[in-house]
Amino acid sequence: MRKLVLVLFLGCALSPVAALQKVLILPIINIDKDANFAYLEGSITDSLKERLREKLAFDELPEEKWAMVAEQNFILRDDFHTRTAAMNLGILANQDIVISGGYKPVNKKLAGGKVKSSIHATAHLLDVKKKKTIATVELDLPADSELFTAIGQVADRMEAEARKVIPSKEDAARQGLKSDGEPLFSDFTVGLRAGGGLYVSGYAKYFAPQQPALGATLNMRMPKLMHNLTSEWGFTFLGHKLKEGNDSALQSLGVSSTTANYMLTLSFGYQINIKTKFYLEPQIGGGYVLQTTTVTGNGINSNLSNGFPMARGALVSGYRINTLINASISAEFLAYVEQGTMTYAPLLLGGVHYKF
Repeated sequence: MRKLVLVLFLGCALSPVAALQKVLILPIINIDKDANFAYLEGSITDSLKERLREKLAFDELPEEKWAMVAEQNFILRDDFHTRTAAMNLGILANQDIVISGGYKPVNKKLAGGKVKSSIHATAHLLDVKKKKTIATVELDLPADSELFTAIGQVADRMEAEARKVIPSKEDAARQGLKSDGEPLFSDFTVGLRAGGGLYVSGYAKYFAPQQPALGATLNMRMPKLMHNLTSEWGFTFLGHKLKEGNDSALQSLGVSSTTANYMLTLSFGYQINIKTKFYLEPQIGGGYVLQTTTVTGNGINSNLSNGFPMARGALVSGYRINTLINASISAEFLAYVEQGTMTYAPLLLGGVHYKF
């Protein structure tokens, strides 16, 4: 009996936690590109997303991820309303469910020569793993002042169909379903950077930077707190030497010095997607500078070490080459606080980053 209880306990403890389904919600496409109804793309899509997010429990794939997959595999946005394009995108993005659709204006002639205009909307609910259509919803919406009220009908019908395969939030809580899409840290990216900079104010009158500045980064998203929030650990190496002809105490002794600055930083940022491949990421943080100075000349040969805090602000401009590799240019502004003196170091760095 004890062995049976132990086996059951271990089985429960080691069994994987059931996960929520991964769902890709594509824009509801303006099929005929009718300029008079272009605004409906956003209205219908937003209404559908809000209703599903409010009522059902699932892991939704962020747009920047599925948009990148679509672009790299030549799945055109104009084709998102077709089941073939939506299914292929769902397979490539490793999703469980895809919701897609489109709409177009329809004019019907009535008796007496009158014409009745409406918007024919179609939405598909696709099972990616089984490669089949779960449901197709078709509605004719009035193309008049009642259209805004009728937009919610698409969300109502799709929610009713989606409940057959996606649990409600209450059911998910009772079943103990957990999200796989919101860890504290995700999308780990390592990078190498190089560039140059200068010193401004403070000790800038005594020292000149030695180029290049070299660095490495470890960047990660923090989706549990906010989807586009990032944190970054950074390491930057930048050397400097005494300027010739200044009035420093070292030069008055007839000696010279070179200094190595090892800068360790932690910054937080927010990634702003400009287009599918381009993004901006403002960052702010701080760190510590470990400094080693070698003094030589006039019979002197010694090494000195010290350290001091620093602040960091940066604006990173990134380009997604593919799903794994990014290129970036970052404009950084460093502020050293050394012995009560503030020295600024603006840097311009270019880098390559790999996501693992």
